[in-house]
Amino acid sequence: MPIEHEQVWMWTLSADRRSVRMTLPPLPVNGLSEPIAVKIDFGAGVIEQMIERLTMLRLQMLPKPPPARKQN
Repeated sequence: MPIEHEQVWMWTLSADRRSVRMTLPPLPVNGLSEPIAVKIDFGAGVIEQMIERLTMLRLQMLPKPPPARKQN
């Protein structure tokens, strides 16, 4: 299901500036009386890998550019 959550609150830099925390909004789970809270800390290396992977996926999402015109 799509999650609507402000990016400024979803991603925060730790006080020691060594990790970034992703905090998801409370997620409802069938059978549980309360939604679960998910918080994941990422180091700089993982963030770099995520940026690289997301950049590649975004390029695949964009339409292909028109073919280059031949110049005589």
